[in-house]
Amino acid sequence: MPPFDPHAPTRHTVAGALVMIVIGLLIFIPSGLCTGWMGIMSVAAIFDQPNYPSEGISLLLTALVLGGPFAFGGGAMIWFGVKWLRNRNKSQT
Repeated sequence: MPPFDPHAPTRHTVAGALVMIVIGLLIFIPSGLCTGWMGIMSVAAIFDQPNYPSEGISLLLTALVLGGPFAFGGGAMIWFGVKWLRNRNKSQT
């Protein structure tokens, strides 16, 4: 077995990238839809009751704090998976 070379090029597999994209989609789609819907409804609540905007702002902040990290994480997984596939295709040419 040859010794470990830290400068050796890494091997990117298609299966790893596809798994990352699929898991990212499974996280991103539900959390993005939920966060987006809550955000839209909170903005509608702000415009519907202009005398009490604090309820809508509170709902908007709650949606962003609870759903935002999951939507961001799922989107990041999709982005890294696609980037992984593109780098793999560039290294083969």
